[in-house]
Amino acid sequence: MTPSETPPETPSADRTPAGGLVWFDEPAPPRATEQLSRERIVAAALDLADREPTGEITMRALAARLGVRSPMALYRYVGSKDGLADLMADEIYGLIRVRRGEGWRAALDELGRTGWQAVQQHPWFARLAFSRPPLGPHALRLYDDALAELEPLGLDAAARMGFVNTVFGHVLGSGLALLEERAMRARVGLPSDRDLDNAAAPYLERIAAQGGHPHFSRWAADPARLAPAPQSFERVLGWLLDGLATQVAE
Repeated sequence: MTPSETPPETPSADRTPAGGLVWFDEPAPPRATEQLSRERIVAAALDLADREPTGEITMRALAARLGVRSPMALYRYVGSKDGLADLMADEIYGLIRVRRGEGWRAALDELGRTGWQAVQQHPWFARLAFSRPPLGPHALRLYDDALAELEPLGLDAAARMGFVNTVFGHVLGSGLALLEERAMRARVGLPSDRDLDNAAAPYLERIAAQGGHPHFSRWAADPARLAPAPQSFERVLGWLLDGLATQVAE
């Protein structure tokens, strides 16, 4: 998620260059004629993104939400489109936790579970986390806490970060799948699993009648396929942690 409009190319001390990190700059002080602040802008952007099936917003829509005539007024507080994305992503990093003092597995288990809770509430975060560097204060705190719990294992630097990213990759991959499914359901107007099943039924019946894919057709006709999947987020997280544990034992 990054807004679509691009600010003028004229350099300005009030905004971060395109692609730059917002963390280099202090927020601009509010102007007497504006009821704006960095915090208010980010809060409104989070709310807009949560309401959009794709998670994408524009600076124009954000300005309208804040009662601001020109979207350009926002850049003074967030620097650039990328700056807004950094600020939004870091707010969600702040919802993710690492358990301290109970060993590496408990730490990464909580990272996975709280990360999954965060992307279920804010699926667009998964896309931002892949597109922007995790260098905000909440992201740095999260990675520092996770790496601290891995320190006693004596792993090299690449392996320590690899452990963290194995779990966090599961969080973000699951979040992207959730985001794309939500966008698809909104696009085709089939909000429930039953709606999707009913829409696909005629095609599945035709496939079964042709007999070319018997194993798939047998699966599609089995009511048990609609039961909760055994490969839930939590189960896959457990599998990943079991796999990482074999590396610790070596």
